[in-house]
Amino acid sequence: DISFVISNHCIFGGFEFERFDRAYAKNNAADNDNLYGDDYMVSGSCVEDIGNNVVIEFGGLDFADGTDAVTVVGSTPLDNCTIQLRVTDSNGAQTTRLLEFPHSEGYMPVRFEIDEISGVNDIAFVFLPGAKFNFDSFTFEKKNR
Repeated sequence: DISFVISNHCIFGGFEFERFDRAYAKNNAADNDNLYGDDYMVSGSCVEDIGNNVVIEFGGLDFADGTDAVTVVGSTPLDNCTIQLRVTDSNGAQTTRLLEFPHSEGYMPVRFEIDEISGVNDIAFVFLPGAKFNFDSFTFEKKNR
């Protein structure tokens, strides 16, 4: 709801809404569209203690300018935590990219170069059995042309 309270006479010419472009914005893990799996805990803007079979979905991201890199902010006590980046296009075709997140004591950003993504896609971060990950956020970069 939006409301305006005006104590004096004014001329109100209107306003516009601008669609938020979350494809290239910083996306907090807890701001997902769907989250399910065996072992996780939402803590503020993060999803922490991610374990077996957890899927974190973000729908309808419009990569109009394309992307070929994503930065994930997270941490893992493991030497390496494999994250599947599942991309489903508007025709239902699904592809998977593997992100190998290295050990870190605290949250840190890791940039991954990926095969190009363009157009409207649903994005899912998939954590397989054996995963131990704390997920803060991710950001896709516009493709350099």
